[in-house]
Amino acid sequence: MAQFAPHFNLYKIIGRFRIVIDITFWVIFALSIVPTILKSMDIQLIFDDFLNIINIVSLLVYFILENIVDLFLIPQAEHKRRDDFIDNSFDTKFAVNNSIGYFDNDEVSHGLYKAATNLFQNCFTTYSLIKLLTPIKIITPAIVLIAVCVMAYYGFQEVPFFLSILQIFFSANLLGALVKHLILLQRLSEIHDDWITLFQTAGFDSNSTTFNTQIFRNWLRYETLVTKIPASIPDKFFHKHNQRITSEWLALKVKYSIQ
Repeated sequence: MAQFAPHFNLYKIIGRFRIVIDITFWVIFALSIVPTILKSMDIQLIFDDFLNIINIVSLLVYFILENIVDLFLIPQAEHKRRDDFIDNSFDTKFAVNNSIGYFDNDEVSHGLYKAATNLFQNCFTTYSLIKLLTPIKIITPAIVLIAVCVMAYYGFQEVPFFLSILQIFFSANLLGALVKHLILLQRLSEIHDDWITLFQTAGFDSNSTTFNTQIFRNWLRYETLVTKIPASIPDKFFHKHNQRITSEWLALKVKYSIQ
């Protein structure tokens, strides 16, 4: 079970950003739909313009924080993760501080086979977490879609034009995130199956260099995928399920005689 990894601190910062983003999301959600429903019921709002300003500011804050996380923080964290992976696999010294207990493959000798084993574990862990996270990823856009339908029913004419445009972009962003999540899930499933096939192949453990093209292909597919579509696993969610997923990984190692 992971005790330390060089990218953990950055992901803790990302987690704090995500908390603010989530709070901002629900503020936007409430300010987008509640005033319109109240107006449809002939309930007058005293601070209507003020609420619209808060909504616009919240939408802008949401998009800015999302871009800071996606364009700056995640790439830095992933850079540290990759350096640590290479150090653990090939006994190099690229990372300033190496992980402790992040990979559960200490008994495997350094080299290409250990790199393949670590990559298999990375893929298995990410795939397992993404599967568990999928229902949550579906629920939030579904709520927003219902809200948009309600807004359409009562009429967007009650909402300022600029705010309507921002809300549409906001909804499209959430639905786009769901589509990306489902693509990530499907591609991870394919790579995971390819690793299983490779580790079932006779002679892979004793002569892994013969299979270097398959290893590099899976490696590049995985890294390209998580670079384009970051997994974005919440820190608490990761720690909640990490022990069980680690146990499942150790069982897989026994099943496929990885040692």
